[in-house]
Amino acid sequence: MGNDFGGRMTVRLSTGQTLSLRGTLNLNPSGQSNEAIVNQDASVDRVGTVQARRAELNFSDKGIDYDALMKSDRFNVTFIEDFTGVTHYYTNTFVVGDPQINRMNGEVTGCSISAENYNRDNG
Repeated sequence: MGNDFGGRMTVRLSTGQTLSLRGTLNLNPSGQSNEAIVNQDASVDRVGTVQARRAELNFSDKGIDYDALMKSDRFNVTFIEDFTGVTHYYTNTFVVGDPQINRMNGEVTGCSISAENYNRDNG
């Protein structure tokens, strides 16, 4: 049995605002990253670091007020994968990074979201 990926994806903020995604959507759904540390006797230990759940996204510039977006209260973000039926929920979210707009093609890069919680509904 295979897995399906890709297709149309939509992004909706709990404010009602939508973003038109471009290119890749990268999700970091785990609240922990791990690092291996090798000891002098060649044994290996693991160090877990708590982290925010994150998503990196590029989208089309449609006249968003970027100052308002960067200064906004925390909000929720929903990513819906129409083709696969999977929905991703990021809650208590804020934008991180430095929005950069390519005026040759209208693509906004440099933005990610960080959230306290992540949930996935497989449809």
